[in-house]
Amino acid sequence: MTEEQIAALDGDWSEYKPAERAAFAFARKLTYEPHRLTDADLDGLRPYYSDLQILEIIFSVSANNAINRWKDGIGVPQEKDASRFLTRGANKPLPPDRQLAAQSFLTPTAERYRNTVTRVAPLEREGATGTPSRLATDRRPPLESRAEVEKALASCRTRTPRLPLVEEAQARALLPAGWPPGPLPQWVRLLANFPRDGRARILALRAADDKGDLSPLLKAQVSWVVARQDRAWYAQGEARRRLKALGQSDEQIHRLDGDWSEYSAVERALFRVARQLAASPIVLTDAEVAEALKLTGPREVVPLISYVTTRASFDRITEAAGLQLEK
Repeated sequence: MTEEQIAALDGDWSEYKPAERAAFAFARKLTYEPHRLTDADLDGLRPYYSDLQILEIIFSVSANNAINRWKDGIGVPQEKDASRFLTRGANKPLPPDRQLAAQSFLTPTAERYRNTVTRVAPLEREGATGTPSRLATDRRPPLESRAEVEKALASCRTRTPRLPLVEEAQARALLPAGWPPGPLPQWVRLLANFPRDGRARILALRAADDKGDLSPLLKAQVSWVVARQDRAWYAQGEARRRLKALGQSDEQIHRLDGDWSEYSAVERALFRVARQLAASPIVLTDAEVAEALKLTGPREVVPLISYVTTRASFDRITEAAGLQLEK
């Protein structure tokens, strides 16, 4: 792509085809406002894409939401040049118009885009001047009441998935021998639409829950906290099932929506990192990560950030697909 085409991605998209504009709008909403996603958003894609192509878009957007949270969560520095992304092999040198890009990410911006304000990144405007602020912002609404949560979960148990699920036997054939018996959850049957990449994601999500240094209780609590930010009701119900299995009462579970005053300083610090990173990777501060590191250490904080990234992806996949919560 040219510099102009890349710059246009941040604008009004008028230079792109209707199918591309529809995909861009869906990607933006699923990224920044997953809580506002409705049937109409998928219907807006259907004139241009099949159900499996829509699912592939959801996979891609969800994966990028995960990697953005990973890289910003741990503060990965920008690479000095783009050569690693543009290498064609020793016998295929880059064309002249791409050699500058390989030397630096600081490439010239075309005059027509130099002062264009983004229409993609969320931003606030300052005071009477209306000047775009560069301060980090997120636009998640206040958490719903306990009664509203229960109503949403009840509705999730009766809704019809927006995208096709693979038949039970076909999905199970992709799974390892040690997979638990019984009906497969809908998220497994959804991902099984892609026998290779879907299977890999199924196993990665299960490994994130079953392995690692974080306790099962902390993972389940973080799953609840992250799903509440995303209003991912299928993931919310799945987190509650896990918390119940670990002996948590309904009162303890809904307490995770409060100010955490009854939790230890360590728990509060870890929950705060999870909540901020879930809402938006750019609102998690160095100070919040530093506080969690001071009270615990890299062995807890780094896996926590990694785990939040998997939940951000899981939330978007399951909620965009409108999966029905198992009873």
